[in-house]
Amino acid sequence: MTDLKTIVEKRLEELGLSPIEAATRAGLERTFLRDIIVGRKKSVRADKMGELARALSLDPGALARNEMVPVGAPGSPTTQRPAPNASFPPRWQQFPGDTSIPLRGHIAAGANGRFILNGQDIARVFCPPGLEGVEGAYAVQVEGRSGEPRFFHGETAWVNPHLKVRQGDDVVVQILEDDEISSYLKRYVSRSSDLLRLYQYNPGEGESHDLEFPSDKVFAVHKVVFHAML
Repeated sequence: MTDLKTIVEKRLEELGLSPIEAATRAGLERTFLRDIIVGRKKSVRADKMGELARALSLDPGALARNEMVPVGAPGSPTTQRPAPNASFPPRWQQFPGDTSIPLRGHIAAGANGRFILNGQDIARVFCPPGLEGVEGAYAVQVEGRSGEPRFFHGETAWVNPHLKVRQGDDVVVQILEDDEISSYLKRYVSRSSDLLRLYQYNPGEGESHDLEFPSDKVFAVHKVVFHAML
């Protein structure tokens, strides 16, 4: 048995995550893990233990006993899931006085407006009001016509990865599909423990307005706060 602070520090190092990244992915307050590390939080309430375990990919029952037992996908050996190839949420960065944010690169679009963020910043674009100083804010370029008439080909969409997502919001999501991280720009419908439901405005031939993905395949759901043609 070891103390909670040591468990958090060691597990974050194993996962290659910062305290903010791990907390955000599990829906915890952004300072939750940092407070444990610096000693401001000595213990965790029972109702938060499951979320903390999810942030660290640990067994919640063992964690409640201050034991570190990693968990993997159901029915598989204990392994880490692949890290999102575009670093979602992006690692902390300080924006200089030029008030610009990174435009994430991607390659060819696919079915249902699917695209793949390649982890590269292909440009810097202006930072709209409300995103100045927001850690991890980024932008993506719209590809294809699946978002029309809401989003048009060539537009830029700006994203705040820390805002709470509500029904009807436009979102960028990352999904694990066939051992690859796919991204979609869609309208958020709902999310349960089993399914993430999205809506696309202009489906192609043979496609549906409604998209569903297993919740355990979801890496990130980030809110779009602004879009425009540059």
